[in-house]
Amino acid sequence: MKNQEEIERQIDETVGALEGIKRAEPRPFFYTRLEARMDISRMPQRYSSLPKFMARPTFVWSFLALVVLLNVGVVIRFSQKTISEPQNASSFAKEYGLNTLDSNL
Repeated sequence: MKNQEEIERQIDETVGALEGIKRAEPRPFFYTRLEARMDISRMPQRYSSLPKFMARPTFVWSFLALVVLLNVGVVIRFSQKTISEPQNASSFAKEYGLNTLDSNL
């Protein structure tokens, strides 16, 4: 009898503990992330060969920002090149010996 009473007491304690439990809630933006994963899984076959991280917007925007920064860097670097001597017709003729009156025809 004592064993049966002990079992019933433990059952009552367990049921009492379960009554105070709150419902579990998902982390913030769970449904947004779930929808994004479902959209990725429904992508056309041409994107299935890409790794999954490459299809995420954060990767795409980061990659585009990197390309833009590289382009700006190249433009700035080549725009800062200085020409030691101005290029005009007389300097061109002088460089190639075209300003002499002799002609080797």
